[in-house]
Amino acid sequence: MELSEVSVTAAKDTLFTVVVPTYCEEQNIGRCLESIQKQVFEEGRIETIVVDSNSPDKTRAIAKKYAAKVVNMKDRGVGKARNLGAQKAKGEFLVFVDADTVLDSKFLAGIHEALNRSKAVYVVGTMAGLEWSGTADNLLKFLHYGLVNLISTVTAHLGFPFFPTVCCACRKTAFRRVGGFDEDLAIAEDLKFSLRMGKIGRCFVSRRAKAYTSLRRIRKNGMIKNSYMYLSNYFKVFVLNKRPWITDFPHTSETQDGRLI
Repeated sequence: MELSEVSVTAAKDTLFTVVVPTYCEEQNIGRCLESIQKQVFEEGRIETIVVDSNSPDKTRAIAKKYAAKVVNMKDRGVGKARNLGAQKAKGEFLVFVDADTVLDSKFLAGIHEALNRSKAVYVVGTMAGLEWSGTADNLLKFLHYGLVNLISTVTAHLGFPFFPTVCCACRKTAFRRVGGFDEDLAIAEDLKFSLRMGKIGRCFVSRRAKAYTSLRRIRKNGMIKNSYMYLSNYFKVFVLNKRPWITDFPHTSETQDGRLI
């Protein structure tokens, strides 16, 4: 695998390393990384690593303005990107954030509190919609992320956490113990990772750690088609033991003129 990397001096006493995987995210990566820079957190240094899957747009050029490291990975795969970022991380804790997500200014403070208070190995934040428009659209966002947050909370209490990796954090030691993310899955790699984490330690949902993320897949595909895409691929992974790839679950990105592709 061929890699090219741009580095800025990173502090030795880094506590958190935030890993952001990207592919064609020039419309979103700037505001995502700005929200990381604006974190109100004084317990330790924050390092940001962007791992890009050789995007043909300006994603890497924009990321270089904010991130300590920008890595160009010639391969596709969000699991592989997260694993590569974790390998290069200097922080004690690993944070994984999607590029179309904006963190509340106290997100890391909430994550840090949850990890220390509970001695958890894995913590996920609570999500809400990023774009707000008409009443019906806002209701959809409220219901969608309300359900996602509820599933995370209930499954964590039951001992088999189903956590999305939109905004989550874990101990680096635990990450290495479970072997990181599956690299040959385009979907459900986050759920399989959280299930493995649940087997080695406590997993929690932090209500103090808030993040706002896009519903662009639903905007592009519609609720019914999007739900079918997720559920059918989950069935393939957890029942049929298949490995859906990007042909089964294609990436959704936004062009400069606002089109979803």
